[in-house]
Amino acid sequence: MQDKTIKYFRGKRVGTETYYEGDAFITKRYYDDKANNVKEMVTVKGTSKEIKHFTASGVLSKTENFLKGVRHGIETRYVIPKADESIKSTKRYQDGKLHGECMTYDQTGKVIKQEVFALGKLVLKYVQKKDLDNEIECIEIVDKESLKHIPETDFDTLESYKREHPEWFKKA
Repeated sequence: MQDKTIKYFRGKRVGTETYYEGDAFITKRYYDDKANNVKEMVTVKGTSKEIKHFTASGVLSKTENFLKGVRHGIETRYVIPKADESIKSTKRYQDGKLHGECMTYDQTGKVIKQEVFALGKLVLKYVQKKDLDNEIECIEIVDKESLKHIPETDFDTLESYKREHPEWFKKA
């Protein structure tokens, strides 16, 4: 299937192209400008869908994943001015809810915010030092009841931190 159409949306021309690439169904939506840059690229494979969002100048700004129509997997946002796919933040989803480690980075790639969620609830906060190294200062357990629901890899990391750096944990 090779289908290229021009559609009108709120008075603007938007190009749409749909086709199969192997067993993946691809939909590209274009900005209406001379460069004809992709605005959004949707790849559907079975019940999973990946959406890549781009700026009008063609810079990748965000990727997100869905399973059976629900947000699932990693969402990644990129630093726009850099145009080199430097990561601004990552969030993990399961069945439409934040689940697992969520990270935010500064322009140089240092972690400025690190949290762990379990089925939509904030469970852990990692507090970074405000020095040049930006290392972990402490780990705050926000929701002890939900701690048992965090992903296994995040739980294992937490347990190793407890053994290796007991000074990082705040006393409640």
